[in-house]
Amino acid sequence: MNEKKLNVFIDFGSSKIRLGIYNKENSKNFIISEKDCISNFSLNNFDINNSKEIIKDLIKSSEKKINSHIKNINLMIDTPDMFSIDISIKKNSDSNKYSKDDIISLLNESKSLIQKNYLNKKIIHMIVKKFIFDDDEYFEIPNKEINYNSLIIEIKFICFDNQIWENLQESFNKNYLNIDNLYCSSYVRSSSYNSLFNDFNKKVILDIGHGKSSITVFQDSRILYFNILPVGGKHITNDISILLKIDYFQAEKLKKSLNHSEIVFENKMDKNKEIKSEDLSNQVIFARVDEIIKLNLAEEYFNTFFQNKDGCVLIFIGEGSKILNKNSIYLEEKFDFFSEISFFEENTTMICDSGFNFKELGKPQEVNFLPKKHKNKGFFERFFDFFN
Repeated sequence: MNEKKLNVFIDFGSSKIRLGIYNKENSKNFIISEKDCISNFSLNNFDINNSKEIIKDLIKSSEKKINSHIKNINLMIDTPDMFSIDISIKKNSDSNKYSKDDIISLLNESKSLIQKNYLNKKIIHMIVKKFIFDDDEYFEIPNKEINYNSLIIEIKFICFDNQIWENLQESFNKNYLNIDNLYCSSYVRSSSYNSLFNDFNKKVILDIGHGKSSITVFQDSRILYFNILPVGGKHITNDISILLKIDYFQAEKLKKSLNHSEIVFENKMDKNKEIKSEDLSNQVIFARVDEIIKLNLAEEYFNTFFQNKDGCVLIFIGEGSKILNKNSIYLEEKFDFFSEISFFEENTTMICDSGFNFKELGKPQEVNFLPKKHKNKGFFERFFDFFN
């Protein structure tokens, strides 16, 4: 198989590495595989030595199956230091006529502003939330003639540390691999699964990973909020280990065993009942999940956003959330705006497919500020077509 006809995706997690290889011509996957790993993506303790050989083995095994060398990959990754920045940028009109240059100049200005003020950060995603012409809001480029006095564009940036980016490049280069595109895994996967819950107007997707948790909020198909916290499944295991005075591996085994039970995760404890290790573990898990939700949804913005109970679902995804699969969780009354709580079980194919579809099909809100060689058109290309 010609390497130019391949799309290779690696979802690089701290406990699993997933690889998907696709045919660009028919969008079908050749290979979907995964392996366990141990990695730490935190800036102060970055360590992917264990994963280097695992990636090398995955690539070599895949090359044999497709009878071709792999040189270029698309990398999906989350790091604990990832964060989002929201800005609004305004332009007053001199001519009162809507021009493509108005939007392009504001997008370039906003990108330069972030780069200037966050010198040691790398922009991974640039997402347009809305366009405001005077008092009229648009969630896509308006397909009509507009006269206006002021234009405001609200933009979300997802960034992470340049040093981590350099470390990743160095590591993959040693395996003779080039990173063509870098994506935030939580954002890409959440964007993909969001469309599966179209019966709900508002969707909160909580991705609990091994070393971090991320939360993404959508209204219909539009992303409103994104944040990552350095709290994940391993922290729950550590808490259980300390509380029950058992080693980490015993605590992990106990935690995973709860997935096969039918317990209820809630902030209640029967004082007249003998306290078992499962009950204490239950409390630890509830406390951590409750903490993650509180830290993200306690802002004043969400009090107003969720006040109108017009269909809101809380969706758990990620390896760390598997303990909730067959069990129930009851949150505090302040979070009763969720009309449903759902566990969505991912698999390797779904995860890799989400990256492939994101790259090939694109997202209406996403700005591709780097030229792409593939045939599908990004934000600027579609924008130029509109005016030509």
